[in-house]
Amino acid sequence: MTLSSPIKNICTIEQIKELYKKKNMLRDLLMFELGINTGMTLKNLLKLKVKDVKNKYYLTDGTKTFPLNENIRELISEITNNKKSSEYLFKSKFGRCMDRGTVFYSFKEICKELALPDSISVASWRKTFAYHHYQKYRDLSYLQWLFNQTRVTVTLQFIEEKENMNLRYREGVIL
Repeated sequence: MTLSSPIKNICTIEQIKELYKKKNMLRDLLMFELGINTGMTLKNLLKLKVKDVKNKYYLTDGTKTFPLNENIRELISEITNNKKSSEYLFKSKFGRCMDRGTVFYSFKEICKELALPDSISVASWRKTFAYHHYQKYRDLSYLQWLFNQTRVTVTLQFIEEKENMNLRYREGVIL
């Protein structure tokens, strides 16, 4: 089994989005967008109902709140247009919540079509969010809190930020 890696290349992310659009897989595109832009777990994404996202600027998974950018809000609006508020946002053909296996299989098919490495999977979504958040803000404490990680080194390993692994830390402060 291969460990998942973050999608570090922005062009790769754009290629994935474009392929979802080309295949008219808007539901799956929204799930991907939410995964890489919020860092929410797949389990929590699959539990979302239309009322949780429609006309909202933020998502919450109980204890944590995630802002939604304009592109995601537009996609949500398009997808939820004729849906009941009690429906699952990501529902199966049978009206139930989608299962993880279906999501993993669907994303793997996209990755195969784009000839992406096996290390890119649904588990990469959270790591992708974390990697790009770190690159932009250099805020490890937020990522530690978000992912419930107690050590900075664990967070750096999570996002595969090897260059900074050699830094010495004491109580979360770089020495």
